[in-house]
Amino acid sequence: MGQIISYLCKWRYPRTYKSNYETIVSQQDNNESKPPEQHCIINISDQNETEKQEAVDQAEKDYHKLDDDDDHGNEQIVVEDAVQVEVVVENNVSTTTNTTISNSNRIPSEISSVKRIGQYNSTQKILLVGDGDFSFSASLALAFGDSALNITATSFDSQEFLMNNYGKFFGNKAHLQARGSKVLHDVNANKMAKHPILINYLYDRVIFNFPHAGRFTHTDSNLQKHQKLIRGFLRNAKKMIEDDGEIHITSKCNGFYLKWDIPKLGSDLGLHLFQEMKFKRGKYPGYNTKYGFGGDKNFDCNPSKTYMFRLL
Repeated sequence: MGQIISYLCKWRYPRTYKSNYETIVSQQDNNESKPPEQHCIINISDQNETEKQEAVDQAEKDYHKLDDDDDHGNEQIVVEDAVQVEVVVENNVSTTTNTTISNSNRIPSEISSVKRIGQYNSTQKILLVGDGDFSFSASLALAFGDSALNITATSFDSQEFLMNNYGKFFGNKAHLQARGSKVLHDVNANKMAKHPILINYLYDRVIFNFPHAGRFTHTDSNLQKHQKLIRGFLRNAKKMIEDDGEIHITSKCNGFYLKWDIPKLGSDLGLHLFQEMKFKRGKYPGYNTKYGFGGDKNFDCNPSKTYMFRLL
């Protein structure tokens, strides 16, 4: 028997979010009749292993072609379509899997679900820089669950320093490692592109929340130190992202912090600031904004923004 591919229909489902993070599911209004499910049948029972894989790959390509004429408008919107794929592996034996197809080429072709928290999802390769007590990284990992292999969390300080200063560090690190996330210490944001481990990877998102040079008086000299830190981070991060990757810097956006002029620092390095978004800590359960130079106190992060850059 040859390969039989039958796409019965193609539907888009609205997404609703019941909490800060959850698995994407397809839903229909209770007052509307349920449309037919998207279904793909692939019969590969009489093919060898190479031919079987080629059949599945071709089915995926054919499905993508259905979207060629779609105009999704705003490039910030990522639309996922769920399709049920039935693969006939042997006579009278089939397996069914849910496949998510997206108009974003960063999403893998076959995953059971996409998990989100805030503006991040479990299909993105994420590098977190200077993450204090690792509570932000842990928040993402807990949201992604067994899909947290995509996270690499780093700190500027040593593990010993973090254990001595942050009461919840060890628990946060355990959450990350239990879910397969990478955890690295002694990573300098201004030199990370040459780090012996990080140099081997490219990322979809590189994130630095509340960078600070450890100078608290509002002098011109200290302003230059803060800007030097951010400039060095951006210079390294742009070497570490995919062609369609993004660099996110979250910083307070009032008073002295506005003088840092993060948008200009990015522009001077050939980066495109495509969005500024108000940062809401509450979207990331468990995240604590710790001072990065000892002590276990939280600082007030309001008001703050996330500046999002892309390569030109």
